[in-house]
Amino acid sequence: MKIALVAEHTAPLTAHKGEPTDGESVHIAALARHLARLGHKVAVYARRDTPDAPERTRMGRGVTVDHLPAGPERPLSGQEAVAHTGAFAEALAAALTEDVPDVVHAFGWDSGLAAMSAARGFPDGGAPPVVQTFHSLNAAEHRAGLPKQADRIRMESAVAGSADRIIVTAADQRFELARMGVPRSHVSVVPFGVDTEQFGPDGAVTAAPWRTRRDERTRIVTVAGLGRVDGVHALVQSMARVPGTELVVVGGPHPDDLAIDADARRLHLLAKEAKVEDRITLVGAMDRKELPKLLRSADLYVSASAYDPFGGAVLEAMSCGLPVVATATGPTTGSVLHGTTGLLLRSTRPDALARAMRGLTGDPTMRTAFSIAGVDRSQSRYGWERVAAETVQVYESALPGTAADPELVAEEAS
Repeated sequence: MKIALVAEHTAPLTAHKGEPTDGESVHIAALARHLARLGHKVAVYARRDTPDAPERTRMGRGVTVDHLPAGPERPLSGQEAVAHTGAFAEALAAALTEDVPDVVHAFGWDSGLAAMSAARGFPDGGAPPVVQTFHSLNAAEHRAGLPKQADRIRMESAVAGSADRIIVTAADQRFELARMGVPRSHVSVVPFGVDTEQFGPDGAVTAAPWRTRRDERTRIVTVAGLGRVDGVHALVQSMARVPGTELVVVGGPHPDDLAIDADARRLHLLAKEAKVEDRITLVGAMDRKELPKLLRSADLYVSASAYDPFGGAVLEAMSCGLPVVATATGPTTGSVLHGTTGLLLRSTRPDALARAMRGLTGDPTMRTAFSIAGVDRSQSRYGWERVAAETVQVYESALPGTAADPELVAEEAS
């Protein structure tokens, strides 16, 4: 099968090289590689956001990446990017006409709009089916307390109503799509995955950036942005109630830029006010090949994000053997089994976070049980091999003349 993956605002080559990047880029790079391992030919289409991005390059056997011209050759903010989706759609239409795929798979509503527009340029009956993935829906984010974006909700509804099949990464998004009037038979739940070859309980461990010896403090780690919606502020405040521990925060800008980053400076000030500055370390963005070593050196992983649309960092921590404390929203509600692989919280207030962390840091037997169960669950259910195979089943259900039932595909993330 010839598959076109459309992800306008991703950096698949960056993710492929293991450099710091976003969850969507990790998804595209990993899925493309594993689809190719299944024998499919994959072309990834993204917007050119740097002058030196190649027009076309290989990303492993069976995978090519095309960077299409659309707007300035630099990273764009959300509002800036929307203004260039039309240009991206035109370039995509030309590319798909030149190399017609069997199926087009778009990620995000803006890529979905571009894919729908490109499909309209084919002769009647000649357009490939379009499968749409929503990593997140604003309606679900709004229910989790994030701002409502009426224009985005309208766009997501329009794309959902036009796609031949829809993939979501969490069951709550299926509920939101049903509220939009999308037939349940058109929606499949296929979760985000984890690279079980890279992220596992066995392997090298790094001592950096810990300030003290391994046996002096219980180590808590989180991988998150540094903004308020990412939950790190609440984590820093909670540390005053969890003595004998230290927190390492992976994420944000390059380490060299932490000193001038406004969010990092606010977190440093907050840590001083809470008198925990000696137990908080911000390490900035980290290469993905180094991340497993850091995870394996910790005792507990905590995610306090208001809404994590990917849940990839939680899966990677579980796969490395870390018990997890996480917010009960989005994909995490499916990947973390409360009381088995970790603890799910309805509130991320500092007192609630501290209570959960104290319970686990003070109970090594429970941490060990959660660790064993987390490794088993993440590696048996969430490996990219299985995710790719389930995605192919959705593709097959979208092809003309097939009778495959998409509801049989990844009905539950368990």
